[in-house]
This record gives sequence, C-alpha cells and structure tokens, in this order.
Amino acid sequence: MGLTEGTVEAQTALLSVQQMAQFVIDGYLEFDDLIPDGLVEAVVSDLRETADVSGLKNQFRWNQTENPHGFYEFSEAVRNVHMLPGVKTVLRSLLGPGYLFDHSAIHATAPRHHKAQNWHVDAGGRRQVKYPNANPYTFDVLTAFFPHDTPDDMGPTLILPGSHIREVLGSDTARYKNIRGQKRLSGKAGRIIFFHEALWHCAQPNRTDAWRFMFKIRFCPRVPQQQQFDTEGWDSEEIRRFFRKNARTHSLTGEWSAVTQ
Repeated sequence: MGLTEGTVEAQTALLSVQQMAQFVIDGYLEFDDLIPDGLVEAVVSDLRETADVSGLKNQFRWNQTENPHGFYEFSEAVRNVHMLPGVKTVLRSLLGPGYLFDHSAIHATAPRHHKAQNWHVDAGGRRQVKYPNANPYTFDVLTAFFPHDTPDDMGPTLILPGSHIREVLGSDTARYKNIRGQKRLSGKAGRIIFFHEALWHCAQPNRTDAWRFMFKIRFCPRVPQQQQFDTEGWDSEEIRRFFRKNARTHSLTGEWSAVTQ
C-alpha cells in the first residue's frame, strides 16, 4: 500500500490553544477516551494472531517485508481506530488538511524480555539536521496506540517530555540511560498518544508473562503547520503565563540545558 491521504469528517473538536500549548512544551498529547472499548478489544484479538513462540511473524515486521503496512491491512479494527473522528481531528489540528500516512508498525515486546531499547529519535533525528533546506518548523506526528492495559512491569514506551526541541541525530541519544523527567506511558487499555517526530523514546523491559503490544503510525504534513488548531485565545494572558511558567520545565528542552545543567 502506498501513501494514503488523511481526511477529516468532523472539524468541530480541533485542539484548543491550551492543548496546543501543552504539546509545544511536552512534545506529546495523551488521550484515554477517544476509542470505544469494543473496538479496542477487536484490535487486541487481531494482535494475538501476529506473534507466536518464535516472535512477531514475518508478515507483520514492517521493515522486513515488501508490505510495510501488514497489520494495518490485516486488521479492519485498527484501521477503524485511526478513522475515528476524534483521532482524525487531533491529527488535523497538528498536521493540517491532507496529511499523509507514511508507515505503520507493530511494536511487540516478548514475555520476560529483560532488555531495554536504547533512547532514539525516529528517522535519525531532526530533519533540518539531515536536510539543511527543509523548513525547520515542519514535523511529522506519530501515534502510539496501546490496545491493552500496560502497567510499568510490562515495559510501556518510555518518553522524554520536552526533548523534541533539542536538536540531535538519532544515534546520539543512545549513550544515555535514565534522564530526569522521563515518563513511562503506562496506563489502561485504549490510550492513544500523539507525539512529535523528534521526541526521544524507547521500549522498556517486559517482566510479565504476556506479550506487550503497541501500534504506531507516522503521519506527514502537506501544508504549513500554522494555525491549524482552534486559535481562540491564543494571545491571552493565560497562555502567556503558561509559557512563562513552563518554558524550562523539562531538563532537555532546547540547547540552553547543555550550558546551564
């Protein structure tokens, strides 16, 4: 399947300026009420067919097959998750209209897999580092869908809020381990997280007897990502105060931290 274009059926619930401000500071937004329970359970049922005792089946390994969208094409339920109006309006708010589906992948951690993944940034890091002529304010958005309960001991994805503002190449982050402010995306079934392409993240050890699954899609903008959300109140004192208060909340936000830490 080639690139597919996203459309929006309902634009009445675009992200508010408060939510967008939070995304700017943290690099991600997390929702636990966008996806109906029945649809969540259907995705879990499909995921159970993707792995066996030897690991993830080859047809579902996006980087080892000629079909990089194996599970997306296999599971009608997971397609329906990403076609929900609530999911699409968040993507519309972050990317603008006409965004593209780039690739998708099952992230699966086997039972009793005790090795953590290295910190990394997808696609090798900030694109303006690799491509000097690229617009430095353009960014892709990744969705991380957790279809089952993911407690801390199951190895939920670890993210570093604020790290999306720091310019790195993907391999540079692997030298680090635990960093002040890191956050495990543990929680209940049905959560979906939307995060900036440059946010540092990594999988964690799974200390349980069950497979840990997460499904990710990368989406690309086709228009300037300016004022695509609900901009009402963007110049309010409340928003100015929010940025003054939170500008240095995270330990690795921007290059200033390399000097002042």
